[in-house]
Amino acid sequence: MVFLHQVYQLTLNMVLLSVVVLIARQFEKRRPIEAKQRTTDVIVDWKLVGLNVSVKYLFAPVTAACSIMIVNAVGGGWIVLRSDGWWFVPSFIVLIIAIDFWAYIVHRAQHKFPVLWAMHSLHHSAEALSMVTGARHFWIENLIASGVFPVVAIVFKTSPDMAILIGFFYFLAGDGLAHLNMRMLLGRFALCIQNPQYHRIHHSIEPQHRDKNFCKLLPLFDVIFGTAWKPVKDEFPETGLDTGEKPTGFIDGMIWPVRHWFSWSLARSFLR
Repeated sequence: MVFLHQVYQLTLNMVLLSVVVLIARQFEKRRPIEAKQRTTDVIVDWKLVGLNVSVKYLFAPVTAACSIMIVNAVGGGWIVLRSDGWWFVPSFIVLIIAIDFWAYIVHRAQHKFPVLWAMHSLHHSAEALSMVTGARHFWIENLIASGVFPVVAIVFKTSPDMAILIGFFYFLAGDGLAHLNMRMLLGRFALCIQNPQYHRIHHSIEPQHRDKNFCKLLPLFDVIFGTAWKPVKDEFPETGLDTGEKPTGFIDGMIWPVRHWFSWSLARSFLR
């Protein structure tokens, strides 16, 4: 029964994702950053997203159970954020800032520590960014983040309604909008909120853009910690890994962090 529920949730979310992406695609067609993206790159994006989202929802009961166990073990929910009446707005703002701060720390770690970069580099291997790219992550990353490190849930306790709203907000504005293939110029407001041009700098293959613009939604912590790069009017660099590596489909997506080991093992088997 639980399995069927997860399949239902997965199907529903994939349908909703497809609708949102189709709408976003109409905006991308009007003012694209990359007018002609390679079809193969777009297809790989969808394959990797499908793999990541499928694993996420199939293992949702396990990650939720682990998260709840950890939160309860440390007496989580130290600060209660009320969502009734006028409390909703300040609680919403506090939660956004807290999530962004934790996301910033995690993102910096993903670029600093080799074991984390081995997984996160799958996301950065994308050479054709679009709204779909926001969910292009190595499938284990979300399981670890959700099931092992529920830091925000340990510190703050809030209503399910606010949690759902926050999640949807980050899905659209944080992950989706950030990777949109659309020329969105915010000018003097470029450091106020995440946007396609600001985040494209983070995905850039240019050396001067390395380790810049880590924020998930608000560039606030990029500014505070000196990692903000305010792009100029026509600054839309190429994206991808500086090594030129990129996956070709499901298999690469499943073994990405250890792909070189698999290649070496396969080569040795032929040499014997």
